[in-house]
Amino acid sequence: MMHRADASRALETIFSQIEDMAERDGAAPALPPGCYTSPEFFEFERERVFAASWVCVGREEQIPQPGDHLAVRVAGESLLVVRTEQGDVHAMSAVCQHRGQVITEVSGHGADGFRCPLHHWTYDLKGALKGAPHMGSKDDLACLRRNTRLPAVRVERWHGFVFVNLDPDAAPLAPGLAKVEPLWDGYRDAGLVAVPPAMASQPLPWNWKIHVENFTDAYHPGFVHRGTHDIAPSVHADGGVAFTDMADADQAIVRTVPLLKKDGGMMRDGCGEEPMFPAIDTLSDAQRQRLTFVLMPPSMTLVFAPGAVAYTLLSADGVLATYASSDRVTGGGWLLPRSTVERPDFQERAGAVRAGAAKIWAQDVPVNTRRSVRRSR
Repeated sequence: MMHRADASRALETIFSQIEDMAERDGAAPALPPGCYTSPEFFEFERERVFAASWVCVGREEQIPQPGDHLAVRVAGESLLVVRTEQGDVHAMSAVCQHRGQVITEVSGHGADGFRCPLHHWTYDLKGALKGAPHMGSKDDLACLRRNTRLPAVRVERWHGFVFVNLDPDAAPLAPGLAKVEPLWDGYRDAGLVAVPPAMASQPLPWNWKIHVENFTDAYHPGFVHRGTHDIAPSVHADGGVAFTDMADADQAIVRTVPLLKKDGGMMRDGCGEEPMFPAIDTLSDAQRQRLTFVLMPPSMTLVFAPGAVAYTLLSADGVLATYASSDRVTGGGWLLPRSTVERPDFQERAGAVRAGAAKIWAQDVPVNTRRSVRRSR
């Protein structure tokens, strides 16, 4: 085990390398290798990035009724995200305040609260202690109830997505995403419904930053994704990829690429001219001729396409252990018009999209893996 002093020296070395690269006036090809392979740097990121950022944990449609909840981990912390009896969304620690056991059980008949599996302490949907068996007199229990609750965590909702933040002093979410708001024009009126992705059960063997760098990298599709991404070229005689300007308060990186044919999208062979999800008729002509990629680090990506909004949720459990849930990894992760979801052949179409996404993903995996292997040597 590395001692604290050794860990501190390891971080100092990495930070010094970052400063040296910054002085090269943007010429550095990448962050220092330690940013992708050092457990000490990952722990720094867990505290200073994941625990201080707005992290998307799912969609409101996943918790439609009071008592419905998501059990998630953010920056190593176990959380419960719950639909309350009043219809609000509440987020709180999932760690029992008695002995630190992670709460995994719904209490009672129906979903009226949560029960610790160790001593069966129970909490209501907002985290207030309800019961603590054999913990003294009625007065003792009343005192516990007054003073014991699962600590609340900040939560915000944005276009149906649920975000949490462990930092009580973090800036609000919405202002940092102001540049993304115009992208929703046309989609707002389409009656979108969510098809959430299945949660990934196995981690990917690369650093989370490799994953998000690949998403924002408009350079690689013409080489890595030949045959699956040709309809959306980053380089084109009439204008290729375009990045939006970045402001200090921005919490999103946005790039747009043109489609060679209007209304292109995902099909069985990747992104092509005859998409499985029909174009959304409330979109403008310009929107139906492009793809727009939105990275919201560290936890989420969006792709605005003519027929859908596709999204991926990301989390990191270790320096080389990244979880991704999307149509490329586990299926789903779409916002679609209800008319698309209610088509009699929707499952067949969705399967074709997953097959196409899997082909794109199969091209990314060896590239990401080789980058991880190279950096870890």
